[in-house]
Amino acid sequence: MHCRRAPLPPPDAPASSIALPGRRRALTALVSGPDVRLLLLGTAVLWGGNLAVIKLLGEHFDPIWLSGVRIACACIPQCLLLLHLRPTDWRLTRMEVGALMLCALLMVYLNQWLLAAGIGLSSATNASLITALTPLTAATLALCLMRERPGPHRLVGLGLGLAGVALVIVNRPSAELTRAGFGDLLLLAGVFAFTLGAALVQRLTRRLDALRISLFIHAAGAVFLIGHAAALTFTRDAPVRLPTDIHWWWMAALSGAISTGIGGLLWNMAVGRVGIGRASVWLYWVPVFGLAGAVLFVGEPLTVWHLLGLALILGGTQLGTRGRSG
Repeated sequence: MHCRRAPLPPPDAPASSIALPGRRRALTALVSGPDVRLLLLGTAVLWGGNLAVIKLLGEHFDPIWLSGVRIACACIPQCLLLLHLRPTDWRLTRMEVGALMLCALLMVYLNQWLLAAGIGLSSATNASLITALTPLTAATLALCLMRERPGPHRLVGLGLGLAGVALVIVNRPSAELTRAGFGDLLLLAGVFAFTLGAALVQRLTRRLDALRISLFIHAAGAVFLIGHAAALTFTRDAPVRLPTDIHWWWMAALSGAISTGIGGLLWNMAVGRVGIGRASVWLYWVPVFGLAGAVLFVGEPLTVWHLLGLALILGGTQLGTRGRSG
């Protein structure tokens, strides 16, 4: 197979920068050496803190419209970076286009829709805890893709993580259990959708740069979401829930541009550099920042059950990903 870039070590962490003549080094330098750790930690801060913002916005937007607006705005910083780097080769094969469309369907359309709908029914606190399963599901999926049988420690870790999620879900007043529990299940489905898409991204970064991947999947995902939102608007009798105050629109735009646009680009760059197994370990920090944001900005209660569930999820995740974070 024809390779369009010089290989970069390590073998399981292909470079994520090609076809950027004259400016390739600038993009590659962002994720090389120790800087990748700061980028991944910054991604965790953006994604964790954004959960509380989505909860607030969900009170004024229909979930599908909120997701569509946010993802459309996520393309803005990536387009600005595109104008700065001016890549010259954007040719894609049919197989690459198909894979990118599938990534957009999983990582953007399904993940963002399920996230917004799940938080609306549940809480930012529970969303923070459930998204903590992402590193464990990513590491388990990576093993499956390599056709390796999970060891006992990984199975135990998976069991602990799921037990932590179950503990948080069932520990609700009976009046809230059905509605909020369904929201928690939507959040869990969003985690699996994101993980599947991220595994595809890791394979795509062997041939495509992170900017091309991020911009394509966010643009395609925005089309899917806005098309879905428009179809719902014209087919249902109930009025669409949209805010009349411009400040909420600004908040949704900034949430999409900063958290999803910049955060998603940094994540794809890191996955291309160090692989999904190693990059996902840094998502341990997402529930920490997410819980802090839920308590400080949304005023949600933090109970001992939340802390116990967090301990089980993080303990299970560390056990299940041990040996993959190297």
